[in-house]
Amino acid sequence: MSSVTQASGILSDLNSMIDSREALTTLTCALITGAIGLLVTAVRRRRQIGWSVLFDEPINRGPAPPNDLNMWEIHSQGREIEDGSLVVLDVLNSGGQDIDESHVAVPLRFTFPGREVVHFKVRDSDDLHNLIERSTDTLPPDDASRIVLPALPLNRQDGFKLLILLVGSGSGVRSGGIIRGGRIVQRAKRSRLYQVTAAGTVMALLIGISGGVWLANRALSPEAACTHGSLSIKGSTAFAPVATQVKNAYEQSCPNATIRVVANGSGNGLADLRLSKDTSTIAMSDGRPSDQTDEEGLNRRAAGVVVFAVVANHALEDSHPRLFEDGLTTAELRTIFGGQDPAFLPVGRSGDSGTRAAFESAFLDDGSPASKDLPECGSPGVTTACNAKTTMDLLEYVNSTANAIGYAEADALPFFPNVGTIPVNTYEPIREDALSGNYPFVATEYLYTAGEPAGLTANYLDFLTSDPMTAQLRGHGFIGCSDVDGTKLAGECTDG
Repeated sequence: MSSVTQASGILSDLNSMIDSREALTTLTCALITGAIGLLVTAVRRRRQIGWSVLFDEPINRGPAPPNDLNMWEIHSQGREIEDGSLVVLDVLNSGGQDIDESHVAVPLRFTFPGREVVHFKVRDSDDLHNLIERSTDTLPPDDASRIVLPALPLNRQDGFKLLILLVGSGSGVRSGGIIRGGRIVQRAKRSRLYQVTAAGTVMALLIGISGGVWLANRALSPEAACTHGSLSIKGSTAFAPVATQVKNAYEQSCPNATIRVVANGSGNGLADLRLSKDTSTIAMSDGRPSDQTDEEGLNRRAAGVVVFAVVANHALEDSHPRLFEDGLTTAELRTIFGGQDPAFLPVGRSGDSGTRAAFESAFLDDGSPASKDLPECGSPGVTTACNAKTTMDLLEYVNSTANAIGYAEADALPFFPNVGTIPVNTYEPIREDALSGNYPFVATEYLYTAGEPAGLTANYLDFLTSDPMTAQLRGHGFIGCSDVDGTKLAGECTDG
C-alpha cells in the first residue's frame, strides 16, 4: 500500500469518527490519557530521551498508475530515488530533568537495517537544526545505514522531528546512545487518532522539505522547453553544483539535450566565452568582473544570489573554544587574512575567482585585500598561507589542515567533515541573514552568453530561473532572483 493510499484511509477514518459519537469517547479518552501523562511526567525525575516512529513507509513501490497513484518524484542532489522510503521520527526529552551536552556519554544514533540514508533534515527546532548542520559526527562514512546526532541539549518536554529519506528494501529502526543517569527508550505506538495527526504532519513535511531532497507533485515540477543540441556551461566553481542540479533536471525532461558543466573559475569562464563567442556556451560569474570591459559584446543575465561562508578546520576549537558559535568580527578577519594572527593559516582563492572578489568586497574593503601572489595550496614544501584554484580544492585543504581558515560556497560543506562555518559579526551564512542584509558575504550570480540567447541556451536559462526550479533550489546556498523582491537583496538581481 502506498503512503498516499494509507494517508487517505486514515483521513477517511477520521471523517467517520467525527460523524459519530465516537468523537466524544475519543476526546474523553484523550483527556484522561493526557492527565495521566502529565502526572507521570511530574513525578519522573530520571533523564530520558524518548523516540517514536511517526511514519515509515516505502514510496512509489506499488503498481504503476493509474491503479496506484505513484504521484511523487524523488530526487536528491541529482540522483533519482526509485527504491525509496520515508521515515519520520519524533524525538523528545520525556524525562523529568533537562539534558545538556555533558550528560551525553555516547551520542544518540538511529540505524535503519537494510537501508541506506540518502539525506535527512531536522524539523521543529531551529537551534538543533543549526547545531546538527554544523556537526562533524552526522552521517559517519563507515555506516551508510546510520545517522549519529551531536550531543544535543534538550530541556524537559523539548523535542524535534527527524525526516529521513532512505533507499533499500529493509525495515525497522533501532536506536543507540548513552545518557548519563538516564536512558533512551522507544515510546509506545501512538493511537489511531494520533496517526491521523501524524499523517497530516507527514504530508506537510513532504510539501515543505528542502536541502538536497525534493518530493514534488508532477504538476508542480518545472516544465522544460526541449531543444535538441549541446550546451557548455563554464566558470564559477561555487555555482557549478547548482548549474549541475539544473542540468540533470533539464536532461531528465529533455533526453535529446546534452549539457556539460565545467567548473574552471569565474574569470576563466568569461575569458573562454569572450574568445570563442560560442552561442552554445554560458559563462557563470560570481559577480561582475573587476574590469568590466571583459563583458563587452556579451549578454548578461542575473540568475540569483550565492551565499558564501567563512570556513575553518574544527581543530581550531582547541585554541578558540567558541569560534564556531561566537564567530569572528570583520576586524579579526582582516587581521587573519593579513597574515597577522599566527594561530590561523589563511587560505584564499587564486586568479580571478569570483568568490575571492566577493570576500574582499564584504570584509576587506579597507584597501588591504589578501595577496593574489601566494603559493598554491598543496605544493611541495608549502606550509604557510596559500591560495586554492577551486572551491573544492580550498575545502579539501582546510579539511586536512588543522589551523586553516578560508571561504567557500556554503552548501558544499557536508562533504568535508572537519570543516565548519564561522559566523561573522554574529550573523550566519544562511538565507534569513542574507535576505535581511545583515550577512554581506554574497554575490550576484551572472550568466553570460555571446549575444542574445536562443535555442537550448535560452531554454536552459529560462528553466533555471523559473519559479518551480527556484523553489527546488532553496536551501542550497542559492537565492533565486524571484525570492529577493522586497528584501535587502532586491537590488542585487539586476541585469543592467
